Amino acid sequence: MAVLACYKPKRSAQGFTLLEILVAFVVMALVVGTLLRLYGTAMRNVAVAEEYSFAIQVAESRLQTLGVAEPVEEGSLSGEEGSTGYRWQVTMEAVELNEEEQASPLSVQAYQVTVTVSWDSAGKQRQFTLSSLRFGESL
Repeated sequence: MAVLACYKPKRSAQGFTLLEILVAFVVMALVVGTLLRLYGTAMRNVAVAEEYSFAIQVAESRLQTLGVAEPVEEGSLSGEEGSTGYRWQVTMEAVELNEEEQASPLSVQAYQVTVTVSWDSAGKQRQFTLSSLRFGESL
């Protein structure tokens, strides 16, 4: 009895097809594209946060100069922070006190102080406002 052996090559030893490789590249390209877009957005957000941080420092420094370098009185002041492109405006308005507070023997006046810092960023006008209550000479 003769046994004829037929040799069949294994199917799993053939490797990847061109279609499988193309699908893998497309999936990888989508993932890498999404990651790069997320990274770019995060970097832009970091830059804007740094701009706002500097604007906060400018506003706080303007508030600290009131009563020391600048008198606290009704009116407004404005200027630019060096050559940084950050512009600031300080507005001081007298606050009306009630009758009990007006009868106080102290000769002080309450002022609503608003500091607005504005700057241009990537073609957009940005702005930060800080408000406080300060005391100055009575009117």
